[in-house]
Amino acid sequence: LASLESRGLIANWVQQNHDRLAQKAGFPQNKLNEIHGAWGDMKNPVKMMDDTLRSDLVDWLQAWTERADMCITLGTSLCGMNADRLVKAVAGRFPSTGQGLVVVGLQRSVYDEVASLRIWGLCDDVIRMVCKELGAPCPNKKIKSRGDEWISRHPRCVYNTPTRKQSDPL
Repeated sequence: LASLESRGLIANWVQQNHDRLAQKAGFPQNKLNEIHGAWGDMKNPVKMMDDTLRSDLVDWLQAWTERADMCITLGTSLCGMNADRLVKAVAGRFPSTGQGLVVVGLQRSVYDEVASLRIWGLCDDVIRMVCKELGAPCPNKKIKSRGDEWISRHPRCVYNTPTRKQSDPL
């Protein structure tokens, strides 16, 4: 995904996991919304299902919800988390047009029937094929070095996600 982002093919990533794998892979922090928090982040700690989320990250998610013309979900059941609002909105705006929602994974989701494209497969295999089709190196040595640099600057994955401002690009 970081390789696809480096080619301008991924604008933003809503991360529902807490593991910092996106940063370790070289995905830019300023395009990553860790809506449910992250381990080692004192400004955005991991949230429980009923906790209040950071308002700047909710606002950012809402802005994407209103503007996005495509949402690709990878390996999620889409079981009602806050980020599902983006999935629902995009699927509703672009029913069967080729834009809209793409669901990738091995488990069923409640959005399978309204997805523009449903791919049953392992996420790594699917992304590897997408990268090949789009001519994006996978793995990408340059992007891997960006991830390695992030790891070296953030021992034990400690990083405090800055608060987003209105002026920050979407």
